[in-house]
Amino acid sequence: MLLLPGADTWNDPKHVAVIEKASEFLTLGAAVCAICGATAALANFGLLDQRPHTSNGPGFLEMVSPDYNGQSFYIDKPSVAENNLITASCTGALLWTKHIIEYLDVFQSDTLESWYKYFSTGEPQYFFALMQTLPSEKG
Repeated sequence: MLLLPGADTWNDPKHVAVIEKASEFLTLGAAVCAICGATAALANFGLLDQRPHTSNGPGFLEMVSPDYNGQSFYIDKPSVAENNLITASCTGALLWTKHIIEYLDVFQSDTLESWYKYFSTGEPQYFFALMQTLPSEKG
């Protein structure tokens, strides 16, 4: 899995090798996860032209990535997980993280849902629900 954090420097030529690696990962079926400005770099390299994705709102990728041609695959949601590509807007960090955890199969589904509800609401009942889903250490 390759994680590409948000930044406004992704179009700097020094990052070309990382984006080339992202292309290789996607071709091989390995996961690539990009948030915020990192989606612009993927767009510039044509990596979003044929894959469902999101970014910082409709029009953002056209504004910052002149070679972007993936408009018909753009989904206006905070985070989109499709096959081995997970993208998010700058406001979709928590959902992006949920999609990554789900992709990695770190938690069973009820644990992941309780985790997400707790961190998205801060409500104590979801913390206790989360704790109830964890395996007991008693033998």
